[in-house]
Formats: sequence, structure tokens, C-alpha cells
Amino acid sequence: MITDPEWNAIRDVCAKVAAQVSGRRSEFFTTETVIKRDEDNRLIWIKGWGDDPIPIIDFEHEIRYYDTDGNGNVIVRNAKAVTLVPKVGQTVLVAYEMGISRLPRCLGVIQSTNWITSED
Repeated sequence: MITDPEWNAIRDVCAKVAAQVSGRRSEFFTTETVIKRDEDNRLIWIKGWGDDPIPIIDFEHEIRYYDTDGNGNVIVRNAKAVTLVPKVGQTVLVAYEMGISRLPRCLGVIQSTNWITSED
């Protein structure tokens, strides 16, 4: 008869093997510096990925704003906002869709500054 601790150990081993086989690992995110960019195709390159481009992931944004015509009447207008392609030297957050070595996706530029504190 298999005891509860043994079943738990079997389950843990199965989960570990399944994660390794499917490419899932604990390193899902990293921050890296952009070393090259292609604004037309909305791609970036980061250190450690060589010539492999990384696509930018974002939602499409529609912005509603209000304007007035020559008579003072309010007109509702819509515009689409496009996320800027990160510039060379900016630090980006990259998610790995299939584990640390597969399918990186750029999620955005880290906007904050002075957020890392040094140890004494």
C-alpha cells in the first residue's frame, strides 16, 4: 500500500518532470537593456539573445476626446494610441512564454528611477 507521503512525493516528481518537459521553469521574467530596435516592425533586441528579435506585447488603446467646431458645438472624436518601441538603452521587462530559453516577449519599459537601494 502506498502511503500519503509517498503519493505526495510521486505528485511532486510528476509536476517537476512535466514542468521540465513543457519548458516551464521558474524564471519567467527578466529585466534587460535594449541594444537594438526596429521601429517599423515593432521589435527589440536585448543582450543574451543575439540576433533573435523580441516582439512588443501591448493592448490597442482607443482614446476618446472632445473638440469643438467653429460654432462651439462639442464633437466627440476617437484616436488610437500606439505604444512606443523602447529606445536603445532603456530597460525593459521581458516575459518568457515557454521557459527561460523560449519565446521571449517584451511587456514594457521600466519607468521608475532610483528604485534599487544599495546595501551598506
